[in-house]
Amino acid sequence: MKKITLAALIIGAFATSAQAQSNVTVYGVVDLGIAKTTGGALLERENQASRLGFKGTEDLGNGLKAIFNLESEFKADTGALATVSTTSTTLFDRQAWVGLTGNFGTVYLGRTKDLIDGTLARVDPFNTYGVIGKINEPVMRGGQSPNGAQAIPSASVVGASRVSNAVTYNSPSFSGFVISGQYVASEIKDADSGFSALVTFDDGPASAHAGYQRKVQIAANAIPEPKLWIVGGGYKFGPAKVTLDYSKADTDVAATGTFKNFLLGLAYDIGGGAIKASYVKQKQDSSTVSGKETAKAYGLGYDYPLSKRTAVYGYAGRDQFSEKSVYQLGMTHKF
Repeated sequence: MKKITLAALIIGAFATSAQAQSNVTVYGVVDLGIAKTTGGALLERENQASRLGFKGTEDLGNGLKAIFNLESEFKADTGALATVSTTSTTLFDRQAWVGLTGNFGTVYLGRTKDLIDGTLARVDPFNTYGVIGKINEPVMRGGQSPNGAQAIPSASVVGASRVSNAVTYNSPSFSGFVISGQYVASEIKDADSGFSALVTFDDGPASAHAGYQRKVQIAANAIPEPKLWIVGGGYKFGPAKVTLDYSKADTDVAATGTFKNFLLGLAYDIGGGAIKASYVKQKQDSSTVSGKETAKAYGLGYDYPLSKRTAVYGYAGRDQFSEKSVYQLGMTHKF
C-alpha cells in the first residue's frame, strides 16, 4: 500500500510541475474491454497497454535540444501500477531516458523500447501483441512463453520488449532511410553487452525495415548468445495496407535451435473505421526436431474512431496450437 501511495504522490507532483512548464507534455492511453478466452472467465482486459507518460524538450540553441521521456504502465481495470508486486517497485517501467537531438539525429540513454521489437508496430495491424498475444504472454520472438505455452511469433523478440541500461541512436532521414543502433550494457563483469542495428525506410505508401540483434548476457561467461535477424515491410494500396514480416531467431542452444517466424497483416479502411486481419506462424529447427511447426495464429478485428482520440473495437483471434480463441470488445482513449 505504501508503494502505491508513494508512486501516486510522485506522479501527482510531476504532473503539477509539468503543467507549469510549456515544454513538458503529459500524455497517456487508457484501454479496456470485455474479453473471453476459451476455457477462461469473462474478464476486463486491455488490448493496448494503458499508460501515463511525461515527455519534454529544452532548446539549447544552435538546433540542439535536450529531451526526456518517463512512462509508466498501469492496469485500467484496477488502477494499479502494472509492475507493483512483492518483488518489483519499478515506477517508470516503459520509458525512463534522457538525451539530445539535433542535426546529427537523436541519442538517448536509459530504459526504452527494444529497437527490434519496435518494428512490430510497423507490420502487425493489432500493434505488437496482436489479438492472440495476451493469451500466452511470450517473452522471446522465436521462443516460448514462461508457462511453457507456445509463443506467437509476432509477439516479442530475442531479449525483451523493453531494455534497461541502453544507449540508442536514430539518424536523420536520408531520402526516407533512417539508421538506428542500440547498445545494452550488461553491467556484469565478464558478461557481454547486447546490441541491435536497424535500417528503416518510409516513403509515401511504402515502408520497409531490416535489422539484427544480439541479446545482452545476464550472467558472467554465459555461453548462449541468442541472435535475431529480421526483415519486413508494407505497402498501402488505396484503402488497403498489406504488411509482411520474416525473422530468424537463433537461441544458440542445440536443444531449442532456431525459430523461423512469418507474419502477414492487412488493414482495410471501410465504414469510417478499419478492418484488421493477421496470420502468423512459426517453425523450429533443433537437434531434436526438424522443420516442426510450433505456432500458428489468426486474428480479425474492426476499429472505429469516435474522434481523433477515442475509438471502439471488436477483435477475435485463434491460436491453432493451444486451441484457444479470444473475443474482445473494448474502447481506447488517448490523451
